[in-house]
Amino acid sequence: MRPALLTLAALCAALAGCGTPGAPQPPSLRLPKPVSDLQAIRKGDDVYLRWTVPTKTTDNSTIRGTGFGNTRICLGFVTDQPNTCRDIAADLATKPDDSGAQTAIDHITHRIGGNRDFLSYSVKVNNDSGRNAGPSNSVLIFVAPSLAAPPDLKAQLSSKEIVLSWQAHELPTSTNLRAEYFYRVKRLLKDPQVKQPAETTLVEFPATPGSMTYVDHSFTWEKSYDYRVCGVTRVISTDGKILAEFEGQDSPTATIVAHDIFPPPVPTGLQAVYSSVDSQRFIDLTWSTDLENDFAGYNVYRSDAGGTEIRINTDIVKTPAYRDNNVAAGKSYIYKVTAVDTRGNESAKSEPANEKVPE
Repeated sequence: MRPALLTLAALCAALAGCGTPGAPQPPSLRLPKPVSDLQAIRKGDDVYLRWTVPTKTTDNSTIRGTGFGNTRICLGFVTDQPNTCRDIAADLATKPDDSGAQTAIDHITHRIGGNRDFLSYSVKVNNDSGRNAGPSNSVLIFVAPSLAAPPDLKAQLSSKEIVLSWQAHELPTSTNLRAEYFYRVKRLLKDPQVKQPAETTLVEFPATPGSMTYVDHSFTWEKSYDYRVCGVTRVISTDGKILAEFEGQDSPTATIVAHDIFPPPVPTGLQAVYSSVDSQRFIDLTWSTDLENDFAGYNVYRSDAGGTEIRINTDIVKTPAYRDNNVAAGKSYIYKVTAVDTRGNESAKSEPANEKVPE
């Protein structure tokens, strides 16, 4: 007897089920998804580019480590047709960092001038077959000339201020773009307790050729600072709006330690007046008040005719007055006063004041 033939349903059941047949799927092209977060920042004549390297293909498959080819950085115009790469800025290996991003620098010195007002950047990430899914988003960089950094920044410390000085270059000659130029003064507090101290901008003001200065009053004594100056270019529209702004390269760093070796001003107006109450004799001293922010107090010095000048106050005197109770009848005394700051710097002695104790 011939065995019975299995039906398709029975065969599927015997094989623990069958999938529903469908249309055949095309093979994956393994095209990396286009970059969507390209960023560009200009500093001087360098453009710093950054983007996230795609991890998925256009059909949402994960890209393995060997699935990449090169990445092309393209330059073009906004009027170009899509997917046009007018100029190739660079072809580089696709190598994301630990955060998944990749960076590149385009030196644009030779691109400034001519008929270009701006550069349009995009990137294309290729697979290992040299194919891609198209360009990234475009970013624009204006190509107005940058303001050269001062080559000779100096920092000098005085009794109340840090004075920065430099020699400014002639202002660049702009091309088709209207530009305004400024200098930006930056300061970094060098604190060993802070691993990554932040640099702050102190001031910004219009650039003019020749000698320029800035006076910093906001520092703290006994701290170390790094100062830098950079030019700033602002591209201005015909109606006065700011289209773009970028910094030039930074000047060399001027480092200074704000070590206070500067004494307070010499006290003035010292007067000495003899007085007595009952049998107690004394000489009262008064003088003008010191208004320094770091003022600590005063020292009082005394000498008699032909004698040695000595300090007669045990503790520092906080107010501009002092009573000398240790005087003798018939003797003449010469007094002088000094001012002292919180770091122990002492001024020169004041003009003398003389007084005699009656017999």
